[in-house]
Formats: sequence, structure tokens, C-alpha cells
Amino acid sequence: MTVQGNEFEFEIKASPTFSYLKVLLKQGQQIKTERGNMLAFEPTLEIQTKKAEKGFFKSLKRTFAGETFLMNYFHANHNGWLLLAPPFAGDLMHVPMNQGQSWIVFSGGYIASSTNLLQATGFQGIKKSFFSGENAFVLTITANEGPGDLFVGANGAFIEWTLEAGQILNCDNGHLVAMEASVHMDIKRVGGWKSTMMSGEGVICQLTGPGKVILQSRNPKEFAQWLFRMSPSSSSGGSGGASINLGSFMN
Repeated sequence: MTVQGNEFEFEIKASPTFSYLKVLLKQGQQIKTERGNMLAFEPTLEIQTKKAEKGFFKSLKRTFAGETFLMNYFHANHNGWLLLAPPFAGDLMHVPMNQGQSWIVFSGGYIASSTNLLQATGFQGIKKSFFSGENAFVLTITANEGPGDLFVGANGAFIEWTLEAGQILNCDNGHLVAMEASVHMDIKRVGGWKSTMMSGEGVICQLTGPGKVILQSRNPKEFAQWLFRMSPSSSSGGSGGASINLGSFMN
């Protein structure tokens, strides 16, 4: 079913396991997307590739957040559709953004957005990045120039919470997709030192409301490690051994 967002008409298909996004662009409309997510588009659309942010170093810093240095801009010379799909198996979500609203998007979660939504790459801090074992940088998406549409992806299924002021949610940082900028995040030990060292959880991400939080049911890093453990090793000497490049999963 086609849905009207703040700017675009769109439809999320094949949900929730292998979702892809169909965006209907009217003449003159433009959408920016993460490079590599394009599945197909009508010839009425024109594609341009540009730096993700204004300035070389700002765009470079975006790669530290697990996103791409370049982004694709699709412009509709005439009405046409665009299909987008992330590299992982999971679901897609539309996040409508009103003017003045800000969302923080974690590594790999960004799919596409209106061109008027501003992006900035921020450093989480030594404590949050080092002890959580996740990327040190995150994307902040802000609707300073008016309302727009943001699309995010999950590895697995989406899990959503709306936290009241002062309400706390503990989670694994690798399961975070996005959260409103009003939510405060801190890193805490999972329990005593024994639990921290031996539980397999290490530390937890403590989120404090108010604001909305979006999680994914699968942790990409844990999934990559599981694949590695389950796969034959190329170093085992067997002729049928296989090796897996974990880089595509870790980024």
C-alpha cells in the first residue's frame, strides 16, 4: 500500500524479512540515498553522485560512522519510481521528521532521506566507543530547513520504545538503529566485574528518556562472528574449505 510521507509517496515491500523501498518521485523532486542501496529506477530519473556532506573531511568523517563517503541523489525529470534495498536481510522503516526534530542514526542504519534534512557526523566519546566495542561516530539527522522523510533499515526486525522522561532502557549498543536526539545514552557495566567479564555481554547501553528508540533484533557484528564460527575454515587444510570476509558485515 502506498503511503504519503512528509515529502514522498512510498511503499515498503516484502516486509519484514527482505524489505525493499519503492519511492515515487514527482517531477522536480529529489531524494538522497546511501551509495550501493539502489536496486532499480525508471529512466525518467537522473542520478548524481556527490560528497555526503559539504567539505571533504566532513564526508570522510561520515565513513567512521559506518556510512559511505559519497551519496547518490536521484532527481525526477518526470514522474518515476526508485527501488532501494540495504545489503542485509531485514526490515525498513519510515521516520517522518517535523521541522526542528533531530534523530541519531547508528552504523548501517541510514538508507535514504529528503535532501533538506541535514546530516552531521558526531563522535560518541572515548567511553561510549571503546567500551561498547561499536563505531565511535554516529549520524545526526536534523530537520532544520523544514519537514522531511527519513528511511532506516534493521538487521532483522524492528523493536520500538517510547521512553518517558527519566525512564531507562538497557540494551546492547549493536542492536541500536536510531533514537531521538532527546534520548541520553551512557555506557554501564552489565553487573559486577565477574558478570562484566564472563557474561558475554561486557557492558550495556543505558538509554534515558524522553524520546523514541528503534532497535534491531540482530546484532550485525554478532551475526558475522556466528557465521565465521559455523563456516568451514580455509586454513583447516580441506580442499572444500571456505573463508568469509568479515569486513562487509563489520562496517
